[in-house]
Amino acid sequence: MTEFSLSPIGFAKVRTDGPPRLLAIHKYLPIAILYFFFNSAGLPTGLFYTGILAPLFYLWLILQGRRWVTVWFLALLFPFFVAHGILGIDSPLFYARSTALLWTAYVTGYAFCWALLRTEDLERLFDELIVANFLATILALLLLPTPARSLLWNSEADTISASHLYRLRLLTSEPSVYGGLMVPLVVFATLRLMRAPTRRSFMYTLMIAIPFLLCQSFEGIGAFFIGIGLAILVSFRHLLKQRRTVLVVALLTVVVAALVLIPNPISQRLTQVVTGGDSSAHSRTIFSFFVAYTVAAGKSLWWGVGLGQGKLVDVSNLGIGFTVGIIPNAVAGTFAEFGIVGVVLRFAVEIILFFRTRVSANPFRLAMFVVAFAYQLSGSYLDNVQEYLMWCLAFAPFFPEMDSRKSIPWKA
Repeated sequence: MTEFSLSPIGFAKVRTDGPPRLLAIHKYLPIAILYFFFNSAGLPTGLFYTGILAPLFYLWLILQGRRWVTVWFLALLFPFFVAHGILGIDSPLFYARSTALLWTAYVTGYAFCWALLRTEDLERLFDELIVANFLATILALLLLPTPARSLLWNSEADTISASHLYRLRLLTSEPSVYGGLMVPLVVFATLRLMRAPTRRSFMYTLMIAIPFLLCQSFEGIGAFFIGIGLAILVSFRHLLKQRRTVLVVALLTVVVAALVLIPNPISQRLTQVVTGGDSSAHSRTIFSFFVAYTVAAGKSLWWGVGLGQGKLVDVSNLGIGFTVGIIPNAVAGTFAEFGIVGVVLRFAVEIILFFRTRVSANPFRLAMFVVAFAYQLSGSYLDNVQEYLMWCLAFAPFFPEMDSRKSIPWKA
């Protein structure tokens, strides 16, 4: 059977022998559940179990023959180390700690990507996560009328008049994080439904759509619809000639219209975002770039202030609610700590990999590329494992049965 090997510049085919193993559950489901449900549960803000386990992931990669992982990481950062050393580093401790955190995110994302590329049935893993997430959502709905709802729901800063908008977050730090976790699952389920509109596909799509809507993350929902729309236009044009696929698209259109036009918690929150009542939307977009410019200008607009140094910059005089330069936006954070050079390098790598790995030939990968690209501009942060996994799903050859260049039937 054919598998794929991750390399610094792309993905190479390798061969493996031996029949697939049959298990009651997917062998990666336990680590997937840890990542999906419990990654930050009970930990201080900014600390994750995947980061704590990164040394073990690194050891596993070494045993898998991936001995140059850290070398590639340090080689990429070396020019910035030199530039920041010349410009001056205000807190070497913060610089070292932030570099270590970025390394843990890099290693975790690399290990997850390597493992998923070698798994024999990624569709099964996605389906099992969808079911587990749906069961967790049912539990959260049962707890909603009780005082225990604060464990799984968020109502802070989401107030219209005197009413509260409860947003599902389960054990994540906030609903937008939970929404980002679900995006790959909802993209996969929706595209499978379009490719194979069976009862089973519909049920799995419904099971992931319900919690996805309950989290009310417009960052995730907006990126999802943009990604799905482009995937349909580019890769699914031939499927639009089929009656069942057209019915699925029409149903999605009706659902979107109903969510926007009919009074409901989601349309209320949309009104809040549009009218400026939700400060988090501005903080993750426009305000983040104001802060990033201020932080970077303190040292160098070209090279930024260096990893972790933004936390030392007082930006309270900007009058936009920020006290220090902790920026909830990946691109703005790159600008602040790596400057214009870092931003150009970031976009250059994304564009080169887009064409090199032929992302547009597969609707799932194309949708994930659009989602990840939008996600970095509307939230995220430099050491966000979620975002790295999104990029992995975009650039690696997952779900070849969706590939528009092939006629592989979907296993529905």
